[in-house]
Amino acid sequence: MPFTPESASNNTQNFREIYDISVPLNEAPIYPADRPFTQEWMERMDRGDGYNLSALSLGSHAATHLDFPAHLLEGGKRLDEYPLGSFIMPAEVVCVSGDGPVLPGSLLESRIKSGQALLFKTGNSHRGLMHQTSFSEDFISLSAQAARLCVASGVKLVGIDYLSVDEYGDDSLPVHRVLLENDILILEGIDLEAVPCGRYTLICLPLRIEGAEASPVRAVLVR
Repeated sequence: MPFTPESASNNTQNFREIYDISVPLNEAPIYPADRPFTQEWMERMDRGDGYNLSALSLGSHAATHLDFPAHLLEGGKRLDEYPLGSFIMPAEVVCVSGDGPVLPGSLLESRIKSGQALLFKTGNSHRGLMHQTSFSEDFISLSAQAARLCVASGVKLVGIDYLSVDEYGDDSLPVHRVLLENDILILEGIDLEAVPCGRYTLICLPLRIEGAEASPVRAVLVR
């Protein structure tokens, strides 16, 4: 049954909690060498124009975004090769302490289930890094060992609360490769600062861009 405005409103009432884990494009930090987000006003009513009209410029990895295998792999799957259901799934937000990369030991107490998303809430969230426009090089990333555990557990998507799952400066991108080579989507730049750890449903719909290796998303957690 298709959604109508009335049915959509009724359905939102079935959720006790809804968290927007996306970061505004104009407030997010920018990974070095990425294109900054800009919004150019072509027409403005406050300048006497008859309507408002703007043009946007941004990178495909801007703010909260999904990485697809084509980001790193020759012949890897692209955005349009995934059905919509690939972006809606059960998810667990895992709280991780410590200042270093996330290690497998952080996942031993998690109830990891095959087919779910695993979102890591780290010290990046406690420091509010996704709310700072200046880029931080010392963000917490994932270890390749933790990524391999995600693969072994049948995880469908891995998310992190900063702009990369890999440590800054490691151009070999080992964590990206472990995940993308196993068709695990990567959700980067999520805002988990106000999100309690636990189980949710994740909805992270990318823009409909044919052939894209990545896309900004509006990501929400509901339960």
